[in-house]
Amino acid sequence: MSLWYMTVPAKIEMIDDSSCKEIKKNTQNINKPKENKNKIYYKDKAVVLTYHHISQNPFTLITIKSERFEKDVKMLIKEGFNVVSIEQLINAMQGKDVLPPNAVVITFDDGLESFYKYAFPVLKKYSVPALMSIITSRTENYKSFKEDIRPLNSVEIKEMYESGLVDIASHTHSSHDFIYINSKLKKGGKLAFKIYDIETKKIETDEEYIKRVTEDLNTSKEIIYKYIGKYPDILCFPFGHYGKRSIDAAKSCGFKYFITTQYGCNTYNSKSIIINRIRAGDNNLTSEKLKDNIIKCAKTVKKD
Repeated sequence: MSLWYMTVPAKIEMIDDSSCKEIKKNTQNINKPKENKNKIYYKDKAVVLTYHHISQNPFTLITIKSERFEKDVKMLIKEGFNVVSIEQLINAMQGKDVLPPNAVVITFDDGLESFYKYAFPVLKKYSVPALMSIITSRTENYKSFKEDIRPLNSVEIKEMYESGLVDIASHTHSSHDFIYINSKLKKGGKLAFKIYDIETKKIETDEEYIKRVTEDLNTSKEIIYKYIGKYPDILCFPFGHYGKRSIDAAKSCGFKYFITTQYGCNTYNSKSIIINRIRAGDNNLTSEKLKDNIIKCAKTVKKD
């Protein structure tokens, strides 16, 4: 689910990326719980958590208060979970890195300024990493959609990335919307589906779809490069909508890994390019319930 769906109807100098990686390496074990054999819930797996918006006046299901987010992070540390970066997870999934027991990854979608205002200070306080997926058409146009809902700006994004704690992924440039996908006026994500034009009663051709999507994703990549001096290779699918066509188009733009809303954990040496997640930023959840949900997800065995 997307917050924007709830609220909106249907070259610069290169930054030395090695310094950022060194910061990440040095901060990865700060304030992390020591391994406790009594608190090993799972091994060689990671559960990825999905958050969206933080506000002191939550008004949607996927908006939580800042106190709740900090409580979640404190719970993770206290209960023996190890928060790892998205880079460490991807390397582990490709068999290039190991995962600590009880590994979790924190992700935020939509590129909202509330992340900078409320979540980033918590990440710094406890030295835990996170991933932010941004919608670049919105970060390029600093505009309030509603009270307390504003996109991040380029200065904030650069600061967070250079801290070594926040990685940046693409959430598309301007494809985070719903479109009509057939003559029955069914709606679907703009990135994943071909557009049905209600005036001409025609649907996009394959060539038109590929041209539109690749232009959108390449624009997103260029803007993120402008912000942080690095091209992203992770794409977060809006609304979790995706298929072979959208993956192939994204691969042609240089994206290698894809974040979904598909439920499940992520395993060591799976060689998968698809990253599964569970919902964490729902305001009807508690930190205690989140703990249970993480363990349940990690222990769920997929049936073929």
